[in-house]
Amino acid sequence: MKIKKIKVESVYYWPRWFKETLPLSEQIKIKPALITKLNRGQIYLWQALNIYDDFLDGDGRPSELPEANTYFRKFLEINYRLNLPADFYSLFNKILSDLDRANQEETDSLKLKIKNGQIIIPQKLPNFTDLKALAKKSLALGLGPVAILAYLGYHVKSQKICGLLNFFRFALAAKQLADDAHDWREDLENVKITAVNVLILKMAQKNKIILDLKKRPEIAYLLFAKISPLIIDRLNNLCRQARHEAKKLAWPEKNKLIEKIIAPLEKAAQKAAAFQKLLS
Repeated sequence: MKIKKIKVESVYYWPRWFKETLPLSEQIKIKPALITKLNRGQIYLWQALNIYDDFLDGDGRPSELPEANTYFRKFLEINYRLNLPADFYSLFNKILSDLDRANQEETDSLKLKIKNGQIIIPQKLPNFTDLKALAKKSLALGLGPVAILAYLGYHVKSQKICGLLNFFRFALAAKQLADDAHDWREDLENVKITAVNVLILKMAQKNKIILDLKKRPEIAYLLFAKISPLIIDRLNNLCRQARHEAKKLAWPEKNKLIEKIIAPLEKAAQKAAAFQKLLS
């Protein structure tokens, strides 16, 4: 299958940006060809995950499925041809297995029901206590940077690799939380329960409030306004934890991974908090 030209997203540059966080003594050991391959693998994986996610949301187009499979196969091919140590591929397969499980859990997850325009809230709602778990569907995007450390000789259980994965867990969980906050109403309309709209559902359930997004949408918006400070706090906490992991890894204070992933989320949280003050 011929692959159409892919639009380059910022995720394409993650391996290169990670390389720039390393000491110069390690940077000079990394061949430019390795970074080029990993960058390409990143964008293939990104495209595949986006298409698969559309299917999980019920918006997938069958005509795009072969394309997604080709992207994913290209991602695998690039990584397996790197001939990195066996422990890297054990970790690689584990993270991809976690991705499969996360997708299966989402497929099997509890869904809302809508009757006569009203949302029927289940008696028992899911808990999202471990927000890091939000990163399971996207943590594979951190494998490119991990491959660089494996190439340099770091074992997957080393502090360097464990810390790097923790950075991506917090960063990608923050990104997912921000996305859920942005899409809260659309997710409710699509009967999907997320880490954000579950708080709206619990508040409505506790106060015996009827949610009708067509006839009384303002009620849902008011509840969202009430839970927003908690979401902002959780988002900021995930960003702080990501920054803490970066600091433990001795990254330069100014680096692209923080500037391009974490800083925009922090800025969005600041804007949301400023808007909340206007409402209070």
